[in-house]
Amino acid sequence: QRERGRTAGFLGSKGAAFKKELQEQRRETDEKITELKKYLNKEFISSLPEDAQEIFLTAILNKLNDLSQVRLKVDSLQVPLKEAVSFYTKLNESLIDSVALLARHTNNSEVARELLSYADFMYAKDKAGLERAVLSVAFANGKFPSQELFNRFVELMAQQRAFIKSFSMAAPDRVRTFYERTVLESEPTQEVESYERLALSSPFAGSLNVEPDKWFSTITKKIDLMHRVETFIAKDLLSRISTLESESKGRFYLVLSITVISLLVIAAISWGSLKRREG
Repeated sequence: QRERGRTAGFLGSKGAAFKKELQEQRRETDEKITELKKYLNKEFISSLPEDAQEIFLTAILNKLNDLSQVRLKVDSLQVPLKEAVSFYTKLNESLIDSVALLARHTNNSEVARELLSYADFMYAKDKAGLERAVLSVAFANGKFPSQELFNRFVELMAQQRAFIKSFSMAAPDRVRTFYERTVLESEPTQEVESYERLALSSPFAGSLNVEPDKWFSTITKKIDLMHRVETFIAKDLLSRISTLESESKGRFYLVLSITVISLLVIAAISWGSLKRREG
């Protein structure tokens, strides 16, 4: 998401802004990709359901392999802004889809609902990342270069609200409360809203006198807070799954113990019957 935003600012300014920041962000992205690929080995992927295998193999790994070529085109300004942003967005959506797919493969309704709310929240965060990219272009130019880009900005704001509403309706109370205290009531969120009002009030007049890096830094703080919520949800899910696993094991061992005792009783009775017959 961050590389997408830096890339959009770089291309939108025709290479005049975000050059250094983009190179630094790429190094951070590469570190995370290396971590991800440690888990995405053939053994792990083959253990997944077929639909999940397809996402990991075709949608994720193939796009990650194409990343270097996209970066070369960006550096030489040989790729349209819309095409570059679309590449990153499709990759991000595939990663989020892989989480949503997990809900289809669990028979626990509470876990399935929280997984779906988790996916909704990540979609909202991804749309915030796209907004970061779009307004980086607008602020780098002092205005929206086109009606299409402005329409996209308005659409992204609406999508974020829709995903957050869906998340709030499905998320457990503890998760929703953490989100409200961490993100909704935060200073970065209030600052982002003030930038949004400015962009809505004067989109084409050339009066958006905002340092693009200041905007990027401010919304990044909000997105970082959203990432804290993401982490909270992930830990909450893992804790819930661990509890269910322990309960399942407990029931298994209880049944196993009863079965063993029953077999011993049966064996004892059978042995006693046999001895009486022999007597």
